[in-house]
Amino acid sequence: MSIKELIGLSAGIGFFIIWILDLNKPVPAEIAGDFWNELLYHYAWLMYSVLCLFYFQYVRNIRLKSASEAKKTNGNSPQKPRSTGIKKGRKR
Repeated sequence: MSIKELIGLSAGIGFFIIWILDLNKPVPAEIAGDFWNELLYHYAWLMYSVLCLFYFQYVRNIRLKSASEAKKTNGNSPQKPRSTGIKKGRKR
């Protein structure tokens, strides 16, 4: 796991925990009692979390893709063609 992946994953989990803790925090009096406005008041923390987790996935996929390409071009011998089940040889 690269440092970029570690930071993205840690930030995503951290923002998610902050969002959960922020849900228990009191909201301003103007929006108190309205469920959707209360939820949207805390929405930014959830979106930060999702953004960091998407970044983690993006960096991870880039690393895995480059590792698989490096493995393919790293001098590995080409695979033998698979047998078709028909044996060549003398006929009976």
